[in-house]
Amino acid sequence: MPTAVARRKLRRFGRCHHRRARSRHHASSSASFFSQSHRTKSDRGPSWEECYQKYRSYKLLRVRKKSFEHSASRLSVAERIFLGYMADHGIEGEVMVQDVMTLDMLEYLQERLLAGDESRYDYRSPNTVNSSMGAVMAFVRFCAKHDWIVKVPDLDSLSVDDVMKGRPITGEEFDRMIEATSRVVGKNEAPSWHFALRVLWYSGFRVGDLMDFHWDDERHIRPVWPSRSGVHPTITIPSSQKNGKLQEIPMLPELEAFLLEVPKAKRAGWIVNPLAITSTVKPGCKWFQPAPDDLVALAKQYSNLSIAAACGVSDAAVRKWLKKQGFRRSREFKVDTGTIPEAVVQDVESRAKRRTGAVQVPITERLTKERVGRTIAAIGEEAGIVVRQEDERTGTRTKFASAHDIRRGCAQRLINAGVSAETLKVVMRHADFATTEKYYGSALPKPVRSAQAAASEVRQKLTPDATSDALVGGQEKTPQLSAAELSTLKRLLNGI
Repeated sequence: MPTAVARRKLRRFGRCHHRRARSRHHASSSASFFSQSHRTKSDRGPSWEECYQKYRSYKLLRVRKKSFEHSASRLSVAERIFLGYMADHGIEGEVMVQDVMTLDMLEYLQERLLAGDESRYDYRSPNTVNSSMGAVMAFVRFCAKHDWIVKVPDLDSLSVDDVMKGRPITGEEFDRMIEATSRVVGKNEAPSWHFALRVLWYSGFRVGDLMDFHWDDERHIRPVWPSRSGVHPTITIPSSQKNGKLQEIPMLPELEAFLLEVPKAKRAGWIVNPLAITSTVKPGCKWFQPAPDDLVALAKQYSNLSIAAACGVSDAAVRKWLKKQGFRRSREFKVDTGTIPEAVVQDVESRAKRRTGAVQVPITERLTKERVGRTIAAIGEEAGIVVRQEDERTGTRTKFASAHDIRRGCAQRLINAGVSAETLKVVMRHADFATTEKYYGSALPKPVRSAQAAASEVRQKLTPDATSDALVGGQEKTPQLSAAELSTLKRLLNGI
């Protein structure tokens, strides 16, 4: 939850356009920026684009592809926000690193990110803003290292609460997601999605792990079946995964039983491979995709919402079209810019690239983890499972159950069954025990083992014949805790 200062900034900047009045804090920044606008490019050092290309070459050789893509995306958002600032203040030309890598401008960027600029939502969480600013500050440090700027500004991160963005879902809620699946993906595709959901539920995987789960390829996450008695099956994690280490973790009994239900003849290739959703065009729906030149011309004057309404598509489709054309706005229109005149629409439609009735090519490639994650979130919404309530004071949106909330549900079942925090760390593949304790200790806003199971244990001590009903999907009685586990439990209870 944002601090009081962040909430004040949000109310001031939250749902407005770049051109709204700025605080006195940024008035000096604007003046400084304007005073530099008349200087030559050589006086102001290299441009953002020049520095970024060198930074790109440097990072490509040193980080994983996915990490580089995330960094590049965040830097692109930052550049667009700075370009929007320049457009609002009548400043022409390129973004220069000396102009924007100041404390004032970086705080401005921080506030605009929090307000939802260059996002499909009207608000970003402080955690998300801090993550984005982390990528920007890495670029700033790179520029300072090469003497393109004088120093690295001392920017404070936004204060955040160390709590989950969602919560563990229960067994009953998971059953509701299974029941709602066919309504989201279709009757024919539902069995493949049921399989994917159950693997998540039984494994505690992240969605990226789920889509990298392979029967026999050592380059991917795979099950290892024991060749002798007395040895339990495990799962190996290649070094290409999140923490960059080769790992072996225990396979949970439920996952073992579920995978063994698959016939041996089918135990090859990807273990999880959900089918793509069949898309259909509603009867009477009229749509078209403008030719590239027409699309760019419209984007210079109208918002994505206005273009989408004229073309009969969603604004997400317009964003994809523009991205494919390499078009970047100087600023993102956050409101509808009005209806495009009918004569203009008819003229553009006459040269349309595609229109109603065009042949749709079905998706034959394997789904990405992003698409799978979005689909599972849609299933959680269809099932009506809210894991975080809307908060109008902070602008926090209602959040429905996602793949990560299923992962949290698996962790909760392990806690309820009496699994130690140390073992939970291994199963969840947390790099640090502090992560396990932080998210599955006193910070969880739910009945956790540290409270409910402890209460059951006290009742057992006082009334030996009593049975426990505090376990969800576990055994009838809470297992006896070891001295080490009791010590961990006391520490968690003290943190409540």
